Amino acid sequence: MAPYESRLPGPDRSAAFSGVKAIGIVCLMTLVSVILASCSTPGRTVGETVPLNRTGHDTATHRTMDYRIEFSYAFQPGHGSTSDSIQFNARVIPRRGLNTFVLRLHFLDETGQIIGTSILYAPGARRGAGRPTISRLIEVPDGAARMGFSHEAREQRIRRGRRP
Repeated sequence: MAPYESRLPGPDRSAAFSGVKAIGIVCLMTLVSVILASCSTPGRTVGETVPLNRTGHDTATHRTMDYRIEFSYAFQPGHGSTSDSIQFNARVIPRRGLNTFVLRLHFLDETGQIIGTSILYAPGARRGAGRPTISRLIEVPDGAARMGFSHEAREQRIRRGRRP
């Protein structure tokens, strides 16, 4: 028997090779999806958005699994060379157990594209909760129609003590 011939009879040989081909195709597809997932850079995803009220004052609450923010803002139209802005006041309540937490406010245009971002809360790693209240004047980009939030959060690692 030649070294490259299979010991299986004819019909069984093709079934065995088709099984090997299927496994190879599945492995290749898995490898390609892992490579694409690791190479792609995820864009900012904005959760629920609220319309930007340009006529005065607005108040709302936004919640996720990682935080709750109770906020109010007052729109201030620009004059001359100054841009429109909002006086943004908020109370941020991060979930317990987070080591790192960053909260951003995004301004979106009519099509839902992010046209401006402001970091609202970033106390720094390993420094506790930081200040829970925010009071800041934030510039509103031209064409902004909606506002929304995004965040990054990491759990606190539990380190086990050394045993003697």
